[in-house]
Amino acid sequence: MTQNKDLPFLDSQIIHATQKDYDDLSNFFSQNIRLHRHLDWFGVLEWLGSQPFLIEKVRDQIIAILCTARENDTYAWIRAFGIQKSLPIKKHWTNLLRITKRELISADANRLGALGLNPWFECLLSNSGFHKALDIVVLAWEGELPPEKKTKNPFEIRPMQIDDLTAIKKIDELAFDPPWQNSKEGLGKAFQQPGINTVAIQNNDVIGYQISTTMTIYGHLARLAVLPELQHQGIGYALVYDLLQRLSLQGLWRITVNTQSDNLPSLNLYQKLGFKPTGEKIPVYELDLQSTPKIPNNLK
Repeated sequence: MTQNKDLPFLDSQIIHATQKDYDDLSNFFSQNIRLHRHLDWFGVLEWLGSQPFLIEKVRDQIIAILCTARENDTYAWIRAFGIQKSLPIKKHWTNLLRITKRELISADANRLGALGLNPWFECLLSNSGFHKALDIVVLAWEGELPPEKKTKNPFEIRPMQIDDLTAIKKIDELAFDPPWQNSKEGLGKAFQQPGINTVAIQNNDVIGYQISTTMTIYGHLARLAVLPELQHQGIGYALVYDLLQRLSLQGLWRITVNTQSDNLPSLNLYQKLGFKPTGEKIPVYELDLQSTPKIPNNLK
């Protein structure tokens, strides 16, 4: 239990959130709170059961939360941070982050990432040992089909099936560095969204895939990956070209995609396909957890 000096004569305690806290958390998120939410496929309450998901309470009332979940064994993202607007942010953030770091280190995570989606949260990150690693940049395609390209090695493109997720997860692990890998659960969640999902098949094996979402007249290319040994052979280009054709037939004329500012191969590919930078950027912050000594995993 921690003593909260901002609430006179009252004790606050920081505990792990469980399914029993679902209703209280729903009520907390429905209030006019200060809230950071990560950009992913899951709602915050869907992370219940993953730890560390910490809540700070006063007399059974939630006053702040910090949810951090790993995407793989070594890398975790801050999924949500929320706090009542009447409370000072820094003190409660610091207490929650201290316990979060301790538990992630005990679980052998190396780095903790966060998206700087608004100034107040960026300020918290910058003052808590996080450094800006790079930007996520946004590009958009607006209706003009690029030239179709032939490839030397034949393959086919077909709609993705739920049974493809195991192969897609393997491609994802091989094609992306840990911060940008998706869990199988995350890929499955993306697969369930309204949109167009396709795979590239060669010799009955999945060698590449794309997952896209659609909304009214717009679309978003959410995920594109090809086996590393088969990259630079036109497979990624063909998957996106096929997607643009399909979306055009549905009447969608604007497609967006996000990628890292230092991912030059992806930027080059998307620009060849007619995507242009929109100027929108999302800063990515990281904290090196291995610079902090290991501490036993218990709440104090």
